[in-house]
Amino acid sequence: MIGFNMKNVPLAVLVGLLLLLGMCEAQSNQDCCLTYTKRPIPHRIIKGFTEQLSSEVCDINAVIFHTKGGLKACANPREPWVKKQLRLLRSVGGRNWLPWQSK
Repeated sequence: MIGFNMKNVPLAVLVGLLLLLGMCEAQSNQDCCLTYTKRPIPHRIIKGFTEQLSSEVCDINAVIFHTKGGLKACANPREPWVKKQLRLLRSVGGRNWLPWQSK
């Protein structure tokens, strides 16, 4: 039977720190929008979008537009131009809503 031994304390602390570090690392891998783009994104270059919700991991609500060039742009979902883009994307076939996915 293994009893409490002072030699085990540093090992227990090390294991605890490694577990904590692993959890922090997993949460920091999430890409979050921190600010919004100031200019509207042209519809012709948008391939799709995802939604970022403040009720989940990130601090602000955002619409993340994915461009044909592989870039991502964070937009304020309350802006009229963003609402218009979302209506257009949802109405045009082939431009699907892309569910938010963590890395």
